[in-house]
Amino acid sequence: MKTTLILAGMVLVGALALADDHVVQQLDRKFSQTEITIKTGDTLTFTNCDPVTHNVFSISPANPFTIKVQRPGTATSVTFTNEGDTMVRCAIHPGMKILVHVQQ
Repeated sequence: MKTTLILAGMVLVGALALADDHVVQQLDRKFSQTEITIKTGDTLTFTNCDPVTHNVFSISPANPFTIKVQRPGTATSVTFTNEGDTMVRCAIHPGMKILVHVQQ
């Protein structure tokens, strides 16, 4: 039992160590990319380079989230834990969209 827990912990730590962080900037009321492919467990860091507030969110079943108020000059990270396509938008600026493909 103890050996199983230790092995499970080592697998989890190894998986976390393999996760990548990808930066998506918000500038001129647009995301720096319109599409990105990442792996499960990877993180997207949304960096607000605009002089205005954003509200980044996704209601996609694979990875729903809401950052809520993201002020200029701030960065917020979101980890994508489930495989599938995730459409990310800004509630304040409807033209801001990025499609995140999350794969194993």
